[in-house]
Amino acid sequence: MKIQQIFTDAGLRSTKARIAVLNVLTNANSALSHSEILEQMSSQKEFDRVTIYRVLDWLTEHHLIHKISGENRAWKFQLSQSSYSQIEPDSDKKQFLANLHQHAHLHCASCGKVTCIHELKPQFPKQVLAQYHVESIDINIKGLCSDCNHPH
Repeated sequence: MKIQQIFTDAGLRSTKARIAVLNVLTNANSALSHSEILEQMSSQKEFDRVTIYRVLDWLTEHHLIHKISGENRAWKFQLSQSSYSQIEPDSDKKQFLANLHQHAHLHCASCGKVTCIHELKPQFPKQVLAQYHVESIDINIKGLCSDCNHPH
């Protein structure tokens, strides 16, 4: 999918910085930290670390990417596997996409690859949900991916 199409489907305004960050994440094989994104964008001098932080927050807020708790509490960012184009016309877009991010992640302790597991979702008792509005869920399952567990 073209980067600009992601913004068009979402009805969101693209900027040069947003396109650049989303391009890095689209081409990544795994979730990336802020510093890894900044390193990959080092040739583009017009983007400083603060700009990248703001763009990551904006992309997360609009559900184009999601963040995953990484090592030492550092966030990693990954392109959302869902898109605005999957949403029914009359539904609440943000709530639909927020619900899709309530799943587990497999996190390889060796290479850092993160895989979303949409089939594994938390189940809360109704009395808990009546007392607390859940905005995000972070479930990390750590181990070794198939590549690191069985090197070629």
